[in-house]
Amino acid sequence: MAVIRAFAELDAAPCTGCKLCDLVCPSGAITMVAKKAVIDDPLCIGCGRCVDRCPEDIMWMTERAEPITRTVRPDEVDQEKVTALLLAAGIDANISVCVCTLTSAAEIAGAVVKGASNLDEVSAMTGMRSGCGIYCVAPALRLLAAAGCDMTAPRGHRWYPSTLALWDVSDEARAKYPDAFIDEDRAVFDPTHQFGPLTHSEAPR
Repeated sequence: MAVIRAFAELDAAPCTGCKLCDLVCPSGAITMVAKKAVIDDPLCIGCGRCVDRCPEDIMWMTERAEPITRTVRPDEVDQEKVTALLLAAGIDANISVCVCTLTSAAEIAGAVVKGASNLDEVSAMTGMRSGCGIYCVAPALRLLAAAGCDMTAPRGHRWYPSTLALWDVSDEARAKYPDAFIDEDRAVFDPTHQFGPLTHSEAPR
């Protein structure tokens, strides 16, 4: 769960329409209308990246009168579908996908089951990427890929969805490089052998 304490504002008149704020916004809160940036406040997760990136220095962060939360509660989604998606992605439900907000893998999976089909939509639902925006991207993409979502990155973005996990290493590679101790690591991290290779699976949506 992310607690959002600020939102972005701008002086639209001097905006040159460079689109840099749109490109760096992690939740899809900024769009261009008539070559001017427009902020959709309900989607803003308060990360401040647009303010940092604006070359005209016409954006700023304003403290919210009351903090708001971004979360997907367990009672909002079918937990059997969440579990199936986590298993398909090979991700433990309890790990923190976003360490900045302590957003769990189960919550990210819940957002995907609820209908999120890309990183921006997941971020808008959960507040993921409102902190460093680095470490949470790979596991979130892995969950989206396991759900069969389109992994084509938007223009100007770089997505790397093929994050390799221990259970993705082929039998041939494991046999060829025993000194990598892949089997031993898999026994530690997945003792019940519940995870398998990442596939665009039959995980229910």
